[in-house]
Amino acid sequence: MWRATKDALPTRANLTHRKVLTNPTCQVCETEPESTFHTLWSCPKLKEAWKVHFETLKNETQECLTFLDVFKTCLEQPHNTYFFAMLVNQIWFRRNKLRLGEEVVDLKLLNSKARDALHEFQLATAVPPNPPPIRTPIKWNPPPSEWFKINFDRAVFKEQAKAGLGSIIRNDHGLVMAASTQVIPLPTSVKMVEVLAARKAFIFANELGFDKVILEGDSEIAIRAMKCDDYSAASFSHIVSDIKAVAAQFRCVIIQHTRRQGNMVAHSLARTSCNFPPFCTWMEEVPLSSFAVYSAETINNT
Repeated sequence: MWRATKDALPTRANLTHRKVLTNPTCQVCETEPESTFHTLWSCPKLKEAWKVHFETLKNETQECLTFLDVFKTCLEQPHNTYFFAMLVNQIWFRRNKLRLGEEVVDLKLLNSKARDALHEFQLATAVPPNPPPIRTPIKWNPPPSEWFKINFDRAVFKEQAKAGLGSIIRNDHGLVMAASTQVIPLPTSVKMVEVLAARKAFIFANELGFDKVILEGDSEIAIRAMKCDDYSAASFSHIVSDIKAVAAQFRCVIIQHTRRQGNMVAHSLARTSCNFPPFCTWMEEVPLSSFAVYSAETINNT
């Protein structure tokens, strides 16, 4: 909902504006540009989904031109805002599955799916009578203003003799700039996979033109090797040398370690890399398999 009200979703209109796509037309109705307002609210194909519980809101927002205006009206009037948010989420999730050519539920069923999701959320967030002590969790933190953070991770698929590399680049608002996965033949050691994942992440950011970056991963060995200025006789020292050569091409670079809890999206990308072609990139979004992890991480840090 935060990204929707900020018009920060990767709709076809936004991607066309950023020169990623050339055609902004909605692929569902094929009549208007797919803006945030259109794809979540005004597309004529969504009429069946919204008329069940929000026909009054439809009438109240006839003069609205942005999704933010619709949401403000929903907040100001006696509407079920939580249910509205869940239905929006179901519509966006369905839109992404359609874009990928996957099977989707009928629009008539979206209200029941949103109701089930809301009920599940309310049960999960209910405060117990005697809640346990609250501990400060380790989480992903956004970079400083005008900086970009690159998170990387790896996964090993021993049965397939392959390894997966995952990386994600986000700005200081937590918005995705780009994400990538790669599947490679399994190297001789796990340590080798970790530094290969770091190198791939650095090269990916460099190719996209970012110049003030923070490279962050949960591998202490890889981070320590990249930050060390002394000569290393390790088997992966030549890869570390490559990483330092790429790092020198950025204007500002910081390399830092985090725990797994602060690296969950990159971890998810690496774990699911085998579900995609050998090398995949996403601009301003993450694959559906990692979207829930990204959403949870973003909500916790905005």
